[in-house]
This record gives sequence, C-alpha cells and structure tokens, in this order.
Amino acid sequence: PCKQQLAMSLNLATESSEKNELAGQPSFQSISEFYAGKNVLITGITGFLGKVLLEKLLWSCPQIGHIFALMRPKRGESIGARLDSLLASRLFDRLRQDRPDFRSQISPLQGDLFEPNLGLSQKDIELLIRNVSIVFHSAATVRFDEHLKIAVQMNLEGPKKVAELCERMPHLEALVHVSTAYANCDRRVVEEAVYAPEVHPQKLLDAIEWMDDDVLEQVTPRLLGQKPNTYTFTKQLAEFYLTDRFSHLPIVIVRPSIVGASWQEPLPGWVDNFNGPTGVFAAISKGLLRMMQGDVRCKADIIPVDIATNIIISSVWNFRLFSRQATVYNAGVGPGNRLTWGDVERITPEYFVCNPTQSVIRLPKASFTTNSLWCNINWLFNHQLPACLMDLWMYASGRRTVFVRVSNRIRKSTRSLDYFTSREWVFNNTNVLSAMDRMSPSDRLEFDCDASKVDWRLYLERYCTGVKQYALKEDLDDNGSARAHIRKLQRLSLMWNVLLCVLVWRFTLKRVPLAHTMWVLMLNLAMSLFEKLPRLARS
Repeated sequence: PCKQQLAMSLNLATESSEKNELAGQPSFQSISEFYAGKNVLITGITGFLGKVLLEKLLWSCPQIGHIFALMRPKRGESIGARLDSLLASRLFDRLRQDRPDFRSQISPLQGDLFEPNLGLSQKDIELLIRNVSIVFHSAATVRFDEHLKIAVQMNLEGPKKVAELCERMPHLEALVHVSTAYANCDRRVVEEAVYAPEVHPQKLLDAIEWMDDDVLEQVTPRLLGQKPNTYTFTKQLAEFYLTDRFSHLPIVIVRPSIVGASWQEPLPGWVDNFNGPTGVFAAISKGLLRMMQGDVRCKADIIPVDIATNIIISSVWNFRLFSRQATVYNAGVGPGNRLTWGDVERITPEYFVCNPTQSVIRLPKASFTTNSLWCNINWLFNHQLPACLMDLWMYASGRRTVFVRVSNRIRKSTRSLDYFTSREWVFNNTNVLSAMDRMSPSDRLEFDCDASKVDWRLYLERYCTGVKQYALKEDLDDNGSARAHIRKLQRLSLMWNVLLCVLVWRFTLKRVPLAHTMWVLMLNLAMSLFEKLPRLARS
C-alpha cells in the first residue's frame, strides 16, 4: 500500500511538473506555489543545514511533491531507522503537531558519495531520473583538517557524480550546489561569480587515482597555495568544475558564510553540532576556552541557518522564474548590521555567567588577540597548565584523566579558525537582494533572507541558549545549582586574584629596592595623615 501511494503521488507530481513545462512561463507567484508538485532530491540530509532545509521545505511548501533523501547506513543502523531518528528531533515538532503524516512525503534512498553511481541501486536511479526536477546537494566534509584525498572525493568527486546523475533527468529544473562563501577566501572582495582555480579540478581528480597518500600529503601545502585548508580548496574546485564541465545543466551555487544557530525558525537558537562558533561557545560556557587568536574589529560573518536555508530555497525560484543569469548567491550577512568578534567576546561570557551550564570548570571568560606570541603564552599558562593540574587531581583521586586531551582538541579546533577570525571579507550579495525585491510581502515573511534585520545581541543570547539546550542537551529550568556553582567560582576567582596581587607585590618589594622605598614612603605618609585626623576633626 505504501509503495502504491508513493507511485500515485509521484505520477501526479510528475504530470503537474510536465504541464507547467508545456505551458511555457509558469504562472506561479509565490515560492510555495513554485515548489508545488515538484519532486526533490536532497543529499546531506543528516547534516545541520540539510535537516533545516528538509523541515523548511515541508513546512512552508506543503504542496511539494516527494522528497528523496540520499542516506547511508551508519553503525549498523538502517537508513529507515536513521531517518526516523532524525525526524524525532525537536526540529520537527511543529510539523508533527500540524501534519502528523508528513513522514509519507519523504523516502530515504541508500547511497554513498564515495561509491560509483552514488551507491544507488539501478531501481533507485531510474526512480530519480523519472521523477526528480530539483536537486539540493549539501553533502560535504566540513572538517578543515581533512586529508586532501578524502576532501577531494567528498567535495569534488561527490558533486561530479551528482551532476552526472542530473544529466539523465529529463525534468531537471535546477541543481543547487551548496558551497561556502570562503571558497574564494584568497580574495578580500568576493563577487557572485565563479573564479578559476590555480589547479584544474580534472588534473587533481586524475592524480588522486594513482598518487600515494603519503606523497599526496607532502604536496598538499603546495597545492593549497593561499588557501588555509582542504575544505575551502576543494569547494572552489567543485564550483569551477560544475560550471565548466556541466555548463549545459541549470546549476545554482549558494555560498553561505559561517552557518550558525537559527534566528527564528523552526526554534530560536536551534543547533545540534559543535562545528564553527558552536564549539567555541560550548568551550567558553564550560570555562575551557579563555583566549584565541582573532581581531575584535573584524566582522563575524555568522549567518543564521534559517536565513541561509531561505536563501537556498528562494534561489531556485528566482533562477527559474526571473533570472537565468543569476547562478551564484552569496549567503552572507551583507554590508550592513555589523557583528564583530569583539561583540562575541563581550556578550557570550556575559550570558554564560548569568545563565550557566552544568559542570563549569572555570569562570566563563573569553578574549581575542592578534598577537600570536601572547596567545601561545596564554594558552600554555591559562589553559594547558590548569588542565595538567586538574588531570593530576583526577589521577590522584582514581578517576579518568580528560582535561589535557580536551584542551588539546580545543586548541586544534581554534587554531583552524584563526585564519577566519583574524581577517575580514566583503561578500557582495546582489543576486540575493534582487530575489528579495521580487518576493511578495508574504514570501518576504515566510522566506526571510534579510540578515540586516537581525538583532545580534538577542541572536547571540539565543545562540548560547541553543548551545546549552540543544547541543549540550541541558535542562534550561535546572539553573539553581549551576548559578550557585558560578557564585562559588566567582568567589574563588576573587580570592585567587587578591592572593596573586599580594604575592606579586611581596616579590616586588623584596627584589626591587625602589619599590620598597616607595612602599615605606607611602606607609609613612598614611600614618602621618592618620595621626592628624583627630586634630582636624576637633578644629
């Protein structure tokens, strides 16, 4: 019965799509109407952005045809079980309440970007070719320190395989490739255009086939050139390869900047991973990160995931109905409404002191510095040394040591972000603004693409709340013990600072004669004033 229902819905959706094509210019006015009856394929559906994209399509485009999700089994769990687990998330609460049967609109297909033909069975390939008209490719490895071979296979060869499948789709209207605004981070000003890389993608694909992993690792720095990591390097290669090798396909490239927690939808502050700023905020909340390299004056181009998702969805609508020349969309904050790393430095510790997480190790405090020497010294004495002392205490009490290992992981993670927190870029977003201008007032509300209206203080507070509630999975109502623990840490911090000042002053008095002389002079002056006070009071 389920297969029959799926077949009927697919036939209806395909017939609707074919009628629209035969009619010439579609009569759709709204984004929701544009997606009505269209069948969609999404890769990377288990990723942060992929989940939000799935939820938003189902919620705001209820008449959408069928959504196929490319997934792979993981740790012995089938794709069906993985999808059920994903849909059980709080992210889908409003869908469960409004349309309990929304699960019937989604079909997971077993596949793998590393495998030939995406690891799809012949039956599934034929199913997709017959029915799909829009493809969203968001699957990628986002690890900055990924080995070049894996990064190429995932971020370059993966899009190539998706495009090859799209070539066989007679009803294809758009292949949306989700890239990153930092794919061209060697340029200070990034236009909505595809830039040619220094290394041709096909030559690298050929080299990957025969080159030994050790040799490839040795030549990686030379291949990267001015790129800071394999992620940005392979993302630029994929953009160029798709538009060069598959120029006959209707390709749309969307480049989000730093994707952060949601601003409003479907839940304010929703985030379920520790990538990028989320890991930094979580480390700050526990007192495990107190300094990292960065410039407080530089712009923190954090785009809320719901706004990035709206840009992805609306880009296809704008491309198909209005401007076939608009193929690249820079999904950044834009020139106005500036958020800096200095704002992050000030607001996040302030929030976590007032709304602490559980099991805080040290008082939340964070700062950025452009001085790499000072950052390294601070890391040694303010991070590594306390971690060693805490592990020593854990070992002495017969418990498992963890703090040095966690400290090293945080250090590795923050060092991969240094390049982005110490620089600033201009991501021109003319195509995004044009799409917004063409939207109806109701679409501007439903598919809000305007990051210039975000209240950054409120957003960071929601972000920190989301880190605590969704990423760390802590109860927001259970704050009493956490606040008492923070007050205890504040008293300990005050006592330590006073003790440190006394020790430094005592050491200075003993070692610096001039300081000792000035101290005696100040004491004598204070005593003389104290003796004169009674006489002054009587007079």
